[in-house]
Amino acid sequence: MQMVIVTTPDQLEAVVLDKLWPRILFELNKRAEAPASTADTETLLTIREAAKLLDVCQQTVHDWKRRGVLPYHKMGGRTYLKRADLLNALKAHQRTEKPARKSAQAPSHVGR
Repeated sequence: MQMVIVTTPDQLEAVVLDKLWPRILFELNKRAEAPASTADTETLLTIREAAKLLDVCQQTVHDWKRRGVLPYHKMGGRTYLKRADLLNALKAHQRTEKPARKSAQAPSHVGR
């Protein structure tokens, strides 16, 4: 017997964030805490590789670089990020609790 569950995109997103995100962070932290050789921690990654490792789009990596969240290195006109820096930034900026969504409030200065 198959069961069909009907949900809205917002409900699905909430379930994924509430149920899967803690598990993803746990697995990433477990990998970050595993002893790594010096060669692994000094590995340079391209923007594309960093985005794939962090499971975000390339633009997000660029935004995090610009805001100073991710340290990076420029060589020959290309940008590289150290694998160890990515894992450390991930640990340093880990959320322990999902922030509440802001509710839509009516503006206090209604058309004067």
